[in-house]
Amino acid sequence: MDDLPTRFISSFVVEFISDFMHFCVEKYGFSTEEISIICVVATESTREIRHDGYLLKTYGTEVQAIPDEFRFPVSVQFVCRRLGMRRETTRRKLEDLAKRGFLNKVKGGYALPAQTDAADYTLELRGFLVSKISNLRTYIEKIPA
Repeated sequence: MDDLPTRFISSFVVEFISDFMHFCVEKYGFSTEEISIICVVATESTREIRHDGYLLKTYGTEVQAIPDEFRFPVSVQFVCRRLGMRRETTRRKLEDLAKRGFLNKVKGGYALPAQTDAADYTLELRGFLVSKISNLRTYIEKIPA
């Protein structure tokens, strides 16, 4: 590990997280807790797509949104354990995010809504994230061998 560019990559990841947080606060008016909750729900409710080659190929691009039947519920308990938040605070924040249309309340918990048409609030966010990954590739290419 001594010869890996760990400090360089760590600095980039921290910049990436900071820029991501700033983008979400400025664009959507989210609090840091809301960003964390949406990230946990988005990651967990769409986990299957990252582990299934067919689903990844079918729904992993901009062509077609992930259908609701492939979005699994994330429980209040899971979110509060994952983030170390109090259960009632977590439940209130999840309810508020659902009322505002950022999450769907479904049987068994919450899921990220299908991102389509006017309901696609993550289109700009996906573009932002892809550009950051492109930047990382550029930075890695500049690392001296």
